[in-house]
Amino acid sequence: MPEGWPRVDAPFTFVTDGIESAVAQAKAIAGDKIVAIATPTITQQCLNAGLLDVIRVNLVPVLLGDGIPFFAQLRDTPIMLEDPEVTEGLRVTHLSYRVRRR
Repeated sequence: MPEGWPRVDAPFTFVTDGIESAVAQAKAIAGDKIVAIATPTITQQCLNAGLLDVIRVNLVPVLLGDGIPFFAQLRDTPIMLEDPEVTEGLRVTHLSYRVRRR
């Protein structure tokens, strides 16, 4: 655990025993609410472990030119997705794909 943690004013739980445990703990804390996953590395680990139900992509008209690809280190590809639910916003399109189970 990083120095200075845990902090009373910050609701974080540090998990060091794997992605499956982290997602299970997050679901237990969330109850009937949604658990969101962020960052390419965590997203890839969750997809590889079969832990994601939905992938949400926010498409913004800006090309950054650098970064870590979200879907570069996937095993057992292709991973099939359902047709997207599309929500248009101001300078953003939100795409929501259900992950098909094998």
